[in-house]
Amino acid sequence: MKQLLLSWVGRHDFNAEDNAELGAIASIAIEAPIPFDDIHLVISDVESPIEPYTEWLQQLLSTNNRAAKIHAHVVELSSPINYPEIYNAADNILSEVSNAGSKVTINLTSGTPAMTAVWLLLGKGVYNTLFVQSSRERGREAVQLPFDLSLAYLEEQDKRLKALASDQSLDVCFEHIPATSEAMDNTLALAKKIAPRNIPVMIQGETGTGKEVMAQAIHNASSRSAKPFIAVNCGAIPETLIDSELFGHKKGSFTGADQDRKGHFEEANGGTLFLDEIGELPLSAQVKLLRVLQEGQVTRVGESKSRVVDVRIIAATHRNLLQMVEDNLFREDLFYRLAVGVLTIPSLHERKEDIDSFIEMFLDQINKDAESQPGYKSKTISQEGKKLISARRWPGNIRELWNTLLRASIWSDGDEITAEHLQRSLINREAGKRHMDIDVSSGVDINQILDETKSYLINAALEDTGGQKKKAAKLLGLANHQTLTNWMEKLNIQE
Repeated sequence: MKQLLLSWVGRHDFNAEDNAELGAIASIAIEAPIPFDDIHLVISDVESPIEPYTEWLQQLLSTNNRAAKIHAHVVELSSPINYPEIYNAADNILSEVSNAGSKVTINLTSGTPAMTAVWLLLGKGVYNTLFVQSSRERGREAVQLPFDLSLAYLEEQDKRLKALASDQSLDVCFEHIPATSEAMDNTLALAKKIAPRNIPVMIQGETGTGKEVMAQAIHNASSRSAKPFIAVNCGAIPETLIDSELFGHKKGSFTGADQDRKGHFEEANGGTLFLDEIGELPLSAQVKLLRVLQEGQVTRVGESKSRVVDVRIIAATHRNLLQMVEDNLFREDLFYRLAVGVLTIPSLHERKEDIDSFIEMFLDQINKDAESQPGYKSKTISQEGKKLISARRWPGNIRELWNTLLRASIWSDGDEITAEHLQRSLINREAGKRHMDIDVSSGVDINQILDETKSYLINAALEDTGGQKKKAAKLLGLANHQTLTNWMEKLNIQE
């Protein structure tokens, strides 16, 4: 098994040669009962020359028959006691060097107390490393902690989470989401377990099922509720502006950047960033998103200095991301980084028991919003109207139901919405069918049918991509967006 030593390089280590001493790192490396194969040195003081020290240490090891390979990791810290920056740097390096075929020993002597504290948290709580220290009086000695930090931490967290889960205030955050159906009740129960955990969440579900509403409820039920909730539609951001929108930019970094601007990650610092339709992000943006999630830092366009951010990610999609992974359209490592807490919101058709609750809730909101409008009468809905609603599949789910009720409230001059009002309010989706059940015995206009189908699918693709022709053409299987433009002109589809 490969033996690794990991250590910050402190001021005493740098001055060891001039003071005719070994210093903690050299002392530990020479006196180790089993020689180290690799020594990883982490330096935060970029003004201190690391090369002379590593050359001196390498020569010293060779003299003592210790042929370890030395690796230097230079990291930028705004302060040697900045815990978030120290944590990110240490976690990245431990993640890089730790594997099943190696045993990592961490030197606790070198570096600031903040660095030592972070080593203890990560080494004992996450990476299961060994610890060692050195002093003039006692030399090298192994450090044995009298407790299991990871177990103690998890036990305490479980106590807090159980207390939070039993708190009625957690239920309050989700009470506006109808869950009479078993399918939705199960989804909410899982959401309540996920909400207090500081983990990424992936919400899956058809368009219009209320993924953003669920994301907001999870945020409200978390310890981040007092901090911002920032919602971003990834499919509506032009590809050329993705970096600027997500990570921010510096004044003058590109045409139109007339001032410094925070990106969505910085705006959501301390809170939650909701990335809706994450499957629409191009692969180049996925790489950068993964790096931010791993490092906890963002770099604005036009800057070289990174900024530490503390953001919980909730992502959502109506697409099959695993299939996109198989098709090399979505990064597998990003998928598994995001898909820790996974929720699937059932379609409205799968939760018909909730429809009456939605009708009541939506009508209350519609009546409230319109009560100050001249001549408006508060609406109820007839039993025939409810039956009509329950009988439909609602492919647009909750959003389609809301829009239909809103239109019906406008068509109704009285105080009751009838089945007739609802029929007039429904959007005719027949053109979107594949027409496999068409009776051709009396003759058909095949060109008209094809044009209707094309129009429906093009409009659906443009709506899904926020009007971006390049992405819409890709969804439709067209070679390029110019072909889409030609079809739109022929079919008289407005941009």
